[in-house]
Amino acid sequence: MKIKIVEPCALDLRYDIRSLTPSPGPVLIATLLKQSGHEVEVLSEYVAGFDVEELDAADLVGISITTYNAKRGFELARHLNKPTVFGGFHASLMPEECLEYGDFVIRGDGHPIVALADLLSQGVTELGEISNLVYKKNGKVLYNRRESKAINIVPDFSLVRDYYKLNKNRLLRIPLLVNGSRGCHCNCAFCSIIEIYGDVKQKEIAVIIEDIKSQTSKQHFLSRFLTRVIWITDDNFSSDPKWAKDLMAALSEVKTAYEIVVQARADVAEDEELLELMKRAKIGIVYLGIESVDQESLDNFKKRTTTEQTASAIAKIRNHGMDVHGLFVLGDDGFKKGDADRIVSFVEKHKLSGAVIQPLTPFPGTRLFDRLKREGRILHEDWEDYNGKVVFVPKHLTAIELQKEIYRCYRKIYSPSRVLKFLLWGRRGFKLQVLGEAIFRHVEGMKSRNYIRDKLSNISLAKTTAAS
Repeated sequence: MKIKIVEPCALDLRYDIRSLTPSPGPVLIATLLKQSGHEVEVLSEYVAGFDVEELDAADLVGISITTYNAKRGFELARHLNKPTVFGGFHASLMPEECLEYGDFVIRGDGHPIVALADLLSQGVTELGEISNLVYKKNGKVLYNRRESKAINIVPDFSLVRDYYKLNKNRLLRIPLLVNGSRGCHCNCAFCSIIEIYGDVKQKEIAVIIEDIKSQTSKQHFLSRFLTRVIWITDDNFSSDPKWAKDLMAALSEVKTAYEIVVQARADVAEDEELLELMKRAKIGIVYLGIESVDQESLDNFKKRTTTEQTASAIAKIRNHGMDVHGLFVLGDDGFKKGDADRIVSFVEKHKLSGAVIQPLTPFPGTRLFDRLKREGRILHEDWEDYNGKVVFVPKHLTAIELQKEIYRCYRKIYSPSRVLKFLLWGRRGFKLQVLGEAIFRHVEGMKSRNYIRDKLSNISLAKTTAAS
């Protein structure tokens, strides 16, 4: 069977900056299909463009969508006259919306696409045994049983058209993305992961190590003159401490010029053995889910941590020779105008290498979205803006004010003096990355003004301030 796996890109360059890196998920699914004997290619619009007419040559088209590129995915599906299956973040949360444009949806883990392709190639139309599948039959939407499992294969990035073609996109494709696990044991109020995956699944350590070796060995030699970073994309890599320790022990044996980044919660610092193993594995930066420096906000987020625990965790991680990058979420019902200054002060006080600051985002299909919609606080349902822009009504300030608070934070955190200080004395191997992030955030801030002007300013003031 000829199969095309599509990753749409729907960024509006008036408001967004284009990424050059394809998601590992569609590549992993394509690799599974190839191993099952199908002829498969990944078309990622983050890597290269393609003509929609090319999809006509396929027997089955898979479209992987997150919320902000869903509209582009639906647009592509409208042009198709062949079986189309949606998967990914948005499809898992909004399967019935996706069935308005395609024939099938796979929720959560995507491995059942192999069974779907196998049966369709045989002309079988009885699909009740395919796990995670959602489809229509006789006008009725049917939900098959859910199943989860770790997909223990190394993704084959050569299946992505032009991925290894020598051009500036290839050289600027930083970082390399490696996935070790998915899901999280926590249930933070702002996070949608728990609503997509009900459990946590980890890959075999040997598969992760082989993935790292495979990706690093195939990069062009010119990339050595740029920042070389591997990002282990797990939302919380230490959900299972034993598995995390085994992974760090294995990473410490890998000889590579690449710096490694992980994401974790503050509780990672409560395990001294794990911190020592992370140090041995040459983890350069820990992206730490701090979310807020206000205890009321942490309680609103159901974070189950305190500001004191966070400060202690940062100190312990830094004492083990690793930098800390803060991850913050702004806009819970306790957030007020001017609170962003406390985040800037926190970053400076604890010498964080940088920060990622996002507004609270009520993704459709989540409990958060449903609550805010009941309260009349969803500003609009243009899914392409659900990617770091304010799309809801905060409680104590306007949407415009919240959007400005975020980029006021960035301007201070990535001020010329702080960036220069990091370039002079910061961690070797990450200097160019921090410089690049500073430039990215300043450009993103300028583009946010367009969003405020074109969209937020056109929504009535009455709707952008919640009733107290």
